Amino acid sequence: MASSLTKNASAKSKSFSTRTPASILRELHDSSEGFGFYAASPRLIRHVEYFIGGQDGNILVAKGGPQAKEFIIRGVFEISRNDFNFTPDANFNPSNVFHGRFSDVKLSCRLTAGRNDMFRFSSEDFPDVLDNIAHFEGLIPRERDYEKLSAVHVSLGQRSIRLIHGLFEAKNQDKYDTASDEDDDCSTDSLSSDFDIATWPVADRCKGHLQDLRSTHNLIPPLEYESKLKGALVEVHMAFFHHRVKNAKRDVFNAILRQLTVLSPPAAMPINPFKRHRLNTGPLNARNKKAK
Repeated sequence: MASSLTKNASAKSKSFSTRTPASILRELHDSSEGFGFYAASPRLIRHVEYFIGGQDGNILVAKGGPQAKEFIIRGVFEISRNDFNFTPDANFNPSNVFHGRFSDVKLSCRLTAGRNDMFRFSSEDFPDVLDNIAHFEGLIPRERDYEKLSAVHVSLGQRSIRLIHGLFEAKNQDKYDTASDEDDDCSTDSLSSDFDIATWPVADRCKGHLQDLRSTHNLIPPLEYESKLKGALVEVHMAFFHHRVKNAKRDVFNAILRQLTVLSPPAAMPINPFKRHRLNTGPLNARNKKAK
């Protein structure tokens, strides 16, 4: 069970029965096959540098290679139930001028420390993951008077990583792609009708904008979203980007989803004891019935 993302972001369905927490941690630490580094490994900054990509932003790449190779970090996290926008239209509102163009919409969610006792390392190593991200961001020289928008967010004293995924990709755009040949087979041409851009289930307010994109963009959809992902424990592989927005004087850092596997489904939400509570079933009414 996983979120299946085409081309640049893919998901692998792996049998959890054959992968124990210990074996998953060993896989995360093993960088010999070139699939990325464990996000909590010490001093990852020694292995990276930024490839200057102009308007497409600056991408974190492995240092010292013959050609620029996207640097992937991976780990186990819990997807927060708050600020969850992995929905068909990412809650895009065309009447909000700050939302920009529908073609640029990004799905997003927050990654937090895992709370699963079997994956205790997720919680124990989370501070080290955040330290590595801070070091990645520190590689970009700060411009005077520029605001920094970190990939790490703090709310009510809790830190989380904002993970994003582009929903659309321009058909004629050559993008930097590190996906394997196996991932390339997951093109939009092989997707079922459930993932046809013409029938993608956006809100009514977005339908006109969606139709405008049919001839110019492909859909890069998640196979399983809100009901499967919100609150789930997941293995995430992600890339790291920086954009300098000169007209707004901002340095923006983003963690970009490359692969996601659900390790443990969301826990059931506790039932509110006051929900659907009948007013005539209280203790006072019970005494009155006995008196009769």
